[in-house]
Amino acid sequence: MKKPILIFTLLICSIMSFAQLIPVNLKCEYLKNPMGIDMKNPRLFWQLQSEAKGDKQTAYQLLVASSKENLEQNIGDVFNSKKVKSDQNTHVIYKGAELKPASDYFWKVKVWDKDKKARKWSETVRFTTGLFTDTDWKGAEWIAWKTQEEWETAWWKRKEIEEQCHEFHLPSYFGARMSIWERYLFHYENPYAPSPLYRKEFIAGKEIKSAKAFIAGIGYNELYINGNKVGDNVLEPGWTNYSKTVLYVTHDVTKYFSKGENAIGIMLGRGNYGLLANDHWGFWTKDGYVGQPKLKCRFKIVYTDGTEEDIISDLNWKVTAGPIVYDDPHLGEIYDATKEVAGWNETGLNTSSWDKVCTAPKPGGKLRAQLNEPIRIVKKAKPVKLKIGGGQKYIWGDAGTNMSGWIQIKVNAPKGTRISVYFGEKENVMDLNQPGGLQQMAYISKGETGEVASCRFSYKGFRYFLIKGHENPLTKNDIEICQVNSDVTPVGKFECSNKTINNIHRICDKAMISNLHSIPTDCPHREKNGWMGDAVTGIEMGMGNYDLAALMTKYIQDIFDGQDPKSGGLPIMTPDNNYNNGNSSLWGSAGVHLPWYMYNYYGDTRIIEKYWQQMLSFVNSVWELTEIEGKAGLFKDVLSDWVSPFGVRPNEGEEVYATMNFYLVLRRMSAMGSVIGKKKDVKVLEQQAEKVKDAIYKYCFDEKLMRFKGIHSTAYRQGPNALALNYGIAKAEHKEKILKDLINDISIERENHIYGGIFTGLALWELLPQTGHSELAFDVAVNDTYPSYGFMLKNGATTLWEQWQDRGSHNHYFLGFIDSYFYRYLAGINFAFDKPGFKKIVLKPAFITKLDFVQASYQSIHGEIKAAWRKTGDRKYTYSVTIPANCEAEVVLPSGIKTISSGDYVFNVEKQ
Repeated sequence: MKKPILIFTLLICSIMSFAQLIPVNLKCEYLKNPMGIDMKNPRLFWQLQSEAKGDKQTAYQLLVASSKENLEQNIGDVFNSKKVKSDQNTHVIYKGAELKPASDYFWKVKVWDKDKKARKWSETVRFTTGLFTDTDWKGAEWIAWKTQEEWETAWWKRKEIEEQCHEFHLPSYFGARMSIWERYLFHYENPYAPSPLYRKEFIAGKEIKSAKAFIAGIGYNELYINGNKVGDNVLEPGWTNYSKTVLYVTHDVTKYFSKGENAIGIMLGRGNYGLLANDHWGFWTKDGYVGQPKLKCRFKIVYTDGTEEDIISDLNWKVTAGPIVYDDPHLGEIYDATKEVAGWNETGLNTSSWDKVCTAPKPGGKLRAQLNEPIRIVKKAKPVKLKIGGGQKYIWGDAGTNMSGWIQIKVNAPKGTRISVYFGEKENVMDLNQPGGLQQMAYISKGETGEVASCRFSYKGFRYFLIKGHENPLTKNDIEICQVNSDVTPVGKFECSNKTINNIHRICDKAMISNLHSIPTDCPHREKNGWMGDAVTGIEMGMGNYDLAALMTKYIQDIFDGQDPKSGGLPIMTPDNNYNNGNSSLWGSAGVHLPWYMYNYYGDTRIIEKYWQQMLSFVNSVWELTEIEGKAGLFKDVLSDWVSPFGVRPNEGEEVYATMNFYLVLRRMSAMGSVIGKKKDVKVLEQQAEKVKDAIYKYCFDEKLMRFKGIHSTAYRQGPNALALNYGIAKAEHKEKILKDLINDISIERENHIYGGIFTGLALWELLPQTGHSELAFDVAVNDTYPSYGFMLKNGATTLWEQWQDRGSHNHYFLGFIDSYFYRYLAGINFAFDKPGFKKIVLKPAFITKLDFVQASYQSIHGEIKAAWRKTGDRKYTYSVTIPANCEAEVVLPSGIKTISSGDYVFNVEKQ
């Protein structure tokens, strides 16, 4: 009888434990166990789990300790918050003792539930501080292979020759017309330097307790210790404006070192620092981006007896040529296995033939810790198709989907065999008229078993690939398709009963993840730039599917790094090089819209506070740089309602879009200013918004036809009218007529098509469901004739296209705003401005007649939200929702509004 009683007792204890309010998913600065926290007052986060309906946190206690042992004894020797009466569980600012650099801190949290009962402590987690000041680098120097004078002389001589030979600038389709071998041998007598290998040996005289590495190696670096690669990160560190910010990466390297002899090896690649490609935007000529690969590092060793030792980059390091003889993010790379240096990262190597390093000039930017998810190989798969041609002379492969990354090949070839791999979006991989031209990698075999050809310092955007030169047979088992992107956590799931909708969701998701590479890029092949207009229209879709809090924190820093210090103008892409700086308020408005999304999705006010003055400077720059002379309150732009069916820049003119977007900027600035207590600024912003609104009515409103228009005469345009209604520009007495005409144009004149570019679409996928036209929105969504998402799918799209027609890139994310409609309106999961970060959830689903079910979930910063509805009869539905602990929700149904607390709920709904 004892055994059943024991099982029953354990079951009861388990149920009681699970029903308790438990802190889970603890984070610091949006990251789990982050390395390199370089601020003195980091923010702490935790979610709450409980099966008890309506459970919430009424108080919390934080303990932060200098050791795990102290924390296990509930000793918060660094910080003990004591009991704090608060329901706050996100953005909790650390207020303990001053944090020390390069140190580990362990923390946990305990909460009191709705009944004010203390619950058990959370698990123990850790954050590791980075380096706060220059002195924390302990004298580490920037080092390089060549002297600056020697490198510069050779560099500019090559660039002069390339210009004289009329090298087309990327991303011109013909700019990448040459094979990588032609490019490699272009400067036959004075080639570009190969990727350098750096090396340092030292003896650890005692047992090692812990070791940390702080690595600033630009453009890219890979760290090895005693022959082992540290971590699985690739393409590191992230891209920045190197004249403003240089990222260093922190690693826990304790397990790689041992008592006795140790060897450190670091391989550097160019990345975006010293591009070989003569790009159209001029990164290859601009200060801050032109330089040879360089290194600064510190290794902090703590011995078991408590003593410490620092290994730093200085003139005692050695350097030599590595096997990557050519590398560039756009042009590709060549790995020559015959030039591998055996044991280069192991102890005992004879380095008499290696060069001494040289002191290198500082890059210019401030060293900051990389506090966002690293880029990794996140998935591997076999090709879905493989074709052999020309008697093994070429092998064509299909990855099955458009993506970013590369392939890995198990090489079986004689020494000296030259193997080329070409990548592309088109089945004819060698077609130069496709985005990216000839995307390439190459490998020279050393003729040994176990060889693998892969990429290290470049990635590709592709679906298809072509292997040339590997004449021995290859099968699918010899080739791995590697998906490579920032390793952000998926947070959203969506599914419904309509296949087209599900496939649109899929291609939006894949386009987004393909374009996350430490910044949100426009495309993973042709340009790989951080175009800011793309983020304005597409990043909310990204936030609905992935945890982008840390990555967007980094990207917003990039945006304001690019701000003109005199005018306040923001760039149109970032990292930037003053390309059209300040001439596009549409694209520059990402500097306002992204903090807005960070506030609503994550409850982040620190970003607003940090950049408030710079955001105001941007607003002022719009007035100074782009206001049209003689037309007060109306603004010009170098861009427009991009990729409209009426043209990439439609002929109604950019002014109406720039001005209406600026009105939205002013209103969002006003709202954010109110949140952080900027009353005087808010008053000015509201006055400016009214001035802009008056100008829109004066120059862009047809009183006779009662519709908005561009300043150039055209037929009816959906965009100006959609923006005017969605942004709150249209006056109350005009709204009904404007909306009626807009709906008529979409449904009748355009036969269920949204006819416009990225700003038109962004506005309409919110406006239609908000104004009671969800059924029309659905009909537009499933339409498969041009211009539509269904048209893309019908023509084989596996990621979002750049344009509505089959032109240009097949992997752009900026048309992904429709996916937010799926989550926010079909499923009904919405944030509330008064309690952001989904602390309060507004659930307002659209019950679509032609759908049988919709189900979605979103892992918010507070926990998982679920919403699903299913048709049960004629105009009858059930709506099931899950609200995370410590949150509340408003459920907006045809029968009225209901306020609920956390837990699971099912509502029976009758559609009116």
